[in-house]
Amino acid sequence: MLATTPAAGAAPPGAAPAVPGTAGEVRTVTLVTGDQVVVRDGKVGSVRPGNGREGTTFSVRSHDGHDYVVPTDAAGLVARGRLDRRLFDVTTLLEFGYDDAARETIPLIVTHGEGRAPRLAATSVTRELPSIDAVALNADKGSKTWETLTDGTTTRRTAGGIEKIWLDGKRQSTLEHSVPQIGAPTAWEAGLTGTGTTVAVLDSGVDQTHPDLADREVAEHNLTDSPDAVDRVGHGTHVASIVAGTGAKSDGRFRGVAPGTRILDGKVLNDEGWGLDSWIIAGMEWATEQSADVVNMSLGGEDTEELDPLEEAVDTLSAEHGTLFVIAAGNAGPNPGTIGSPGSAAAALTVGAVDRDDELARFSSRGPRVGDGGIKPDITAPGVDIVAARHADGTIGEPVSDGYTALSGTSMAAPHVAGAAALLAQQHPDWTGAQLKAALSASARPHPSLSPFEQGAGRVDIPAALTQTLITKPTSLGLGTVAWPHHDDEPVNRELTYQNLGDTDLVLTLSADATGPDGAPADLFSLSADKLTVPAGGTASVTVTANTRLGETDGVYTGAVVATGAGTTTRTPLAVTREGESYDLTVKVLDHNGEPSDFKFTLAGMDNRLYTPDIYGEGGTTTLRLPKGQYLLDVHVYNEETGHTHLLLAPGLSVDRPRTVTMDARHTRPIRVTPPAEVDLRAGDIGYRAQGQLLGTGLTFLVEDLSAVSTAQVGKVLPGTTLISMINTHWLGGNGSSYGLSWFPEGELPTGFDKVVRPQDLATVRADFGPSAENVTGQLFAIPEPRVGTAFPSGIDFDVPLPGIRTQYLTTEGGTRWTTKLRFYHPESETRIAELTSPPTTYRAGRTYEPRFNYAVFGPALPPTDAPRSHRTGDTLEVDIPLFSDSSGNAGYFLAVETARTQLYRGGELLGETPYPGHGTFEGLPAEPGRYHLVTTATRPAMFDTTTSISAEYTFTSSHVDGKEPVAIELNAVRFLPELDRTNSAPAGRQFLVPLRMQDQTGATTKPRSIRVEVSYDRGTTWQPVRITANLTAVLHHPADAQTVSLRADATDREGNTVRQTILDAYKLRK
Repeated sequence: MLATTPAAGAAPPGAAPAVPGTAGEVRTVTLVTGDQVVVRDGKVGSVRPGNGREGTTFSVRSHDGHDYVVPTDAAGLVARGRLDRRLFDVTTLLEFGYDDAARETIPLIVTHGEGRAPRLAATSVTRELPSIDAVALNADKGSKTWETLTDGTTTRRTAGGIEKIWLDGKRQSTLEHSVPQIGAPTAWEAGLTGTGTTVAVLDSGVDQTHPDLADREVAEHNLTDSPDAVDRVGHGTHVASIVAGTGAKSDGRFRGVAPGTRILDGKVLNDEGWGLDSWIIAGMEWATEQSADVVNMSLGGEDTEELDPLEEAVDTLSAEHGTLFVIAAGNAGPNPGTIGSPGSAAAALTVGAVDRDDELARFSSRGPRVGDGGIKPDITAPGVDIVAARHADGTIGEPVSDGYTALSGTSMAAPHVAGAAALLAQQHPDWTGAQLKAALSASARPHPSLSPFEQGAGRVDIPAALTQTLITKPTSLGLGTVAWPHHDDEPVNRELTYQNLGDTDLVLTLSADATGPDGAPADLFSLSADKLTVPAGGTASVTVTANTRLGETDGVYTGAVVATGAGTTTRTPLAVTREGESYDLTVKVLDHNGEPSDFKFTLAGMDNRLYTPDIYGEGGTTTLRLPKGQYLLDVHVYNEETGHTHLLLAPGLSVDRPRTVTMDARHTRPIRVTPPAEVDLRAGDIGYRAQGQLLGTGLTFLVEDLSAVSTAQVGKVLPGTTLISMINTHWLGGNGSSYGLSWFPEGELPTGFDKVVRPQDLATVRADFGPSAENVTGQLFAIPEPRVGTAFPSGIDFDVPLPGIRTQYLTTEGGTRWTTKLRFYHPESETRIAELTSPPTTYRAGRTYEPRFNYAVFGPALPPTDAPRSHRTGDTLEVDIPLFSDSSGNAGYFLAVETARTQLYRGGELLGETPYPGHGTFEGLPAEPGRYHLVTTATRPAMFDTTTSISAEYTFTSSHVDGKEPVAIELNAVRFLPELDRTNSAPAGRQFLVPLRMQDQTGATTKPRSIRVEVSYDRGTTWQPVRITANLTAVLHHPADAQTVSLRADATDREGNTVRQTILDAYKLRK
């Protein structure tokens, strides 16, 4: 049973953690350009241009859970492959801890080609990386860095000597019986234990004091920011003992694969379990300098189509030193195309994971390799519930006995193969890493129901490897993709070379077997010979042919070339893709003068999942090969001299034949909004959102001047695609008033936009903000949303007085909905301490509204939402209760609580708890129906004089939920709604009425089956029952000498679900 507690944002000293996913701390991220992105509630809110970069326009694009913010003057360098796109991936920068609160610099890897690295101002070199002709450096967060890295002109180019600028990203260990399973005892019986070999373990360190690893280590090197090479995580120790553990502490029970090999301990993951790319590359260089035979890397990150610095280092060092790099495939399965980097490197021996029955682990990453469709992984090994050495101070794994722990992941599979390679290296000390890889691959045991993209050659088989004298080059054959149509396909030929490492000629019988996309046998592959003699110590080759004319089904065909002879069998995985119906799409782009222009474009499938973001089109023309289907194309033409961007959108491209589309910037028209008063533009957003049958896409430009972007739509929207555009502007007027002028045209991206706004077109919203603690400041956000669909990243903040009144003038056209957020900031730390959020509201033009915010009683509320706040999916319960909602029902979250706890019980047993007020994720619940008891409590700092302490208890029934749709749990809230003055006070010494309302998760009022209310005038020391009228009004009699009123309610709904709420100091009394 697990209660998940995500990392919290910063809070004032002494405060409990911020509630994850609700009102977390506002975070800022400074990009390499010096521009600062403001992230609110996990979404891009605004961008502050760096010094000297005023007027810069930014594009915001979201895909696959990541938000990218790219300044228009950097977009060309990103699209041309000179700037790592991750430098503008705000989601990744936050995940890596590269936000402004966490660090003052941006870590970069700058490749410079042969020769000396250029000297760069505003940077400091942290490491030379000669294997890839690069340097790792820390760059100051400011526009000076951008001027240094580029040529400083308006037509941006990287500075002289720089080939590419990469983010120095982070990699983590790939976590999610074994030794006898792969046949290691056979090697031991033959006297092979790895003696005389060295395996470098590049990981979190190795505990050389563990009895299983005593005297195994020959050298150590700490390449991280940790103070020493001690393994405080436990991952590296576990991995090293799988490779070389002696089993001394377990009387040999948990012995490693190669207990005679020596360990080079390269600490490249710090005490938190992550490592920078530059640390890992430096560790790889160190390992090869130390003459390691094998390097184990049970770590990785997401792969991209590019050859990244880690992949380049693997390939370069393998070729230059003959070292074998054994690398975990990753734990991103079961989806295809999920092999991680650097396991994606061509030279790597990439390892997937199987269980003790040789079945592929669900978590094991699958091929094909991103970009070229190459065959990965290369091999598999046990990686499920692997027991190995546990560091005394380790923090991971499930202890199984003294000194040992069980872990799962391709992290555990890789060292099995590294140990096997060490055994082979002892047997054949003159073999190169490439030969070790080839022998292990050739001798692997394939699973009959798994494809090469799942298992490579198969599960490592040590006994077979020890007798393997026949290897192939290459170790797998990826024959690429053959273009549709296939009636005239030319056969695809590849040479497969066999090398005989023995002293006897080998006569081989050859065959090729394959299966098609439907799993049926296929005859696409043929060989130039079915017999082949490979001389002792020599080589012989055969031509492998894929004839895609013979197939009937389009898709991927996989199989193997099988060579048998002299008691040995060698399998070489192979694959070819028979392209489905596809056509060329040629995009031609003209600039504002009608001349061919460089451009950036994004293509998204509207009836498929194809997505190609931020591609560079040079010289005005580019051609793409696309599967038959419907597509959306957006093109940016950027004028580097003026900073103007032309956005052209073709939302309905039907690619059912060879197509050419011309995107002409002369067709775009400007964006103009004329407010009804003298006001200043604070921010503008221009963009669109499109939703196809399977995929959504969109783009937003953040501008300081509406004239920076012009727009045009080319063609119509096709059926099955929903398109919504946005022109969103925020203006500041006199006397603290603000104007939110926003429109969401449906079904089009307008070709230009010109709107003159009249006063009668607007709703007047005069918001009344109640008092807060002394010197607490407030900020107001008015966020517009379209009538349908999802919200765009938009909104701007305005300071508001507490207490005080602020007037907003808001557009209403098209059913625009407005959400108001009031945020509270600590007077000393300036961190956010609380937030109130209104439900999305539709206003009517010409009318005046007077909403109230921040008035007592503050307590639990369940405002209406599109999806239930508290729900169950499968056997996971998500709880989200706004404990500090105000009297108007605005959802209230308090970050700076002194104490907080949320607990879930079943049958009196505590199932889990979190340190958050009203929030928690509880996993692994029993599937069968049961009665649950949820308890949440919180106390506020002494600076607050109302709702100083709150507790809420709920009972409800819950059981397993099928499908992915969340199902609401039956929670209710009792709302206390007295009429209080502007100080949140009521008169003392008289009768006082407190209307009650019971609310369910839909936000609707529901009638309780029973309800009881108690009152306390001594902050909960004693309680008195309260009479409740038929219309649910509590009748109180305030004493003359009391200072505050505390309230308690017990209620039961008609289904028997219960709620108990206790609020101390619910409101104040005045004499």
